[in-house]
This record gives sequence, structure tokens and C-alpha cells, in this order.
Amino acid sequence: MADAPDTERQAVEPDAREVLSVSQLNDRIASVVQDTPALNGVRCIGEVTDLHKNSTALYFTLTDGDAELPCMIWANRYRKMDADLEDGTEVILEGDIDYWTEGGKIDLKPWEVIVVGDGDQAAAVERLRSELEERGWFDDEQKQQPPAFPERVGVVTSLRGDARYDIQSAIHEQDPTVDILVKDATVQGSEAPTSIANGIHHLDRSEDVDSIIVGRGGGSDSNLQAFNTERVAEAIFTANTPIVTAIGHTDDRLIADRVADMAAITPTAAGEYIAKSRNDFLASDIDPLEQQLEGAYETFEQEHEHEQKLAEVVEEATAPEGLSPVYYKVAIAVLLVLLLLITALWLGVI
Repeated sequence: MADAPDTERQAVEPDAREVLSVSQLNDRIASVVQDTPALNGVRCIGEVTDLHKNSTALYFTLTDGDAELPCMIWANRYRKMDADLEDGTEVILEGDIDYWTEGGKIDLKPWEVIVVGDGDQAAAVERLRSELEERGWFDDEQKQQPPAFPERVGVVTSLRGDARYDIQSAIHEQDPTVDILVKDATVQGSEAPTSIANGIHHLDRSEDVDSIIVGRGGGSDSNLQAFNTERVAEAIFTANTPIVTAIGHTDDRLIADRVADMAAITPTAAGEYIAKSRNDFLASDIDPLEQQLEGAYETFEQEHEHEQKLAEVVEEATAPEGLSPVYYKVAIAVLLVLLLLITALWLGVI
């Protein structure tokens, strides 16, 4: 095909020197998306993850395990659909691709939802969860208690993630003397299970590591799948060092959390849990104990004084009856004086 004339090319291509605002560029992207027939009326099959809803809309992610697509259904439209969506449901969605200009985000807005059944990923996770539960990997008897005042804490996470800094800050705010050893790990994707498990094994072999935190920041269910694998679960379960998980601001819904000795909701919470504040410990444990000891000593002194008084009373009660020895001494002294007077008179001295 022959090249178009320069005048025609200028008419269809944007001016490279033109400077657009973000809103202008987003409007241009939105117009391209809306005017592309291939993005309207599309049908897509995948698994529902990260589903949440409010009074306005239903939000979720559609995934096939390798890729994800954000989706949104208006609440009034969802109520008219014959579909009950939840995480792990496999569906076929039919709708339009939309571009949200304010947020610069593409999503699929389906007008029809066909439920296929349980998704493969959700079913696989559930099978593994049941199997590990039967093995007793979640039992409380298997849990280890981290030391209250560790000297060195190992951390398995990405060196580039915010979770690393959240954990370090939380630990050193509690106790600045704690040494932290970070083992870099890939925490997302197909290589993540092996990388995380190797990180745990490496730190577990270090004899001077008192406890280990395994964590990462937030993410979709697909991003956190490494922590739902048997490889990571086995590394945690077989570790001789107590392990605390802090994965994606979750609340004990991943297999790694169930196997770990303790699951924190956030990386910061994990750091605060693993390193106790010595001042807080003194205030919460030692000070009350000191008060109890002081009270016990005062009680002992009072009982000792009471016993002394009882002994004096008993001694007085068991003394011989009659006049007090003082009276006898006075009487003897008077008799001696009278005897001296009589003797003096008899001798004519007086």
C-alpha cells in the first residue's frame, strides 16, 4: 500500500509536540475504547476473585490464573441478574470494556453473567486446605511461641516492597536493639512459592535467628496465590524457628496463615507482635508484680507484730499470782531503813 500524503497523515496522527493534561489524554483514551467495536459486546470466561460490594456497585476481578481484568456491575443491574457471585465462582461475562477517565482505569462492565461453577483455582486451594487440615498442620499443638525479646529477627519479603520497611519500623519502635536480617524473595508470580520457601529455609538454618516474619503488602487474591501453595506451607510447617505471617492485609484466610505459628493482619502488626516493648513489659508485668510483693511484705510485718503482741499477752497470763516483784523490793527497802533506825537508837547514836 502506498504511503498516505503528508497532509492526510497529519490529519489522523496526533501532534507529537502537543502537551495534554491528564484529563485530556484520558478523554482521548476513553473515546478510542468506546469507538473500538472489538471492545464492545465481548464475552470472557474466568474466575471471580477479590469480590466486594456496596450499595452502589459490585466490584471484582476476573482471572484465568495468568491475567486479571477488573469488573464492575451496578447494584441495580446485579439485583436483576440470576447470579450469585462469590470468590472462586467461574463465570462467563458479556459486556463492554469501559475506560474510567477520572481514575485512568479499564474495566469490564457486564450486562450478562452466566455462572459456570466453581473455579479451578478455588477448588485446588480448597482441596489443599482440606488435605493439610487432615494432616494436622493447622493444629494449635503444632504452634511455637516466639521469644518475647528476640535478639535477631529474620524477614522474608521483597526488598523493594513497603512491607519490609513497615516491619523494620515496627520492630525498632518497640526495641531498637533488635537485629533484623532480611532475605529477599519474589512474593508474586510463578517463581514466588520456591523463592519464599527457600528464604524460610535459609533463615531457619541460621542458629542466631530467634523468629521469622514472612510478609508482603496488599494485593489481589491472584497476587497472593504463592501463599496458598503446599511448598510455602511445608516450609513454614517444618521450620524449627517460630514463624509469623503478615500477608496482604488479610485476616487468616490464606493457607500460609493457617500453618504459621501466628498470623498478623498487617506487616506493622507482625513487627509489633514479634518485638515486645521493654517499657510496656515493665509497666504491664513487672510493676504489678512489684506491687504484689510490697503488699505481701506489709501483710507479713502486720502478722509478725500481731504474733509478738500475742506472745506478750501469753507471758503475762502465765506469770505467778501475787504482788508484783516491785512491791516486794520496796517493802524490803523500808524494812532495811527501819532496822538501821532501831540500831542507831539502841547504840545511842541518835
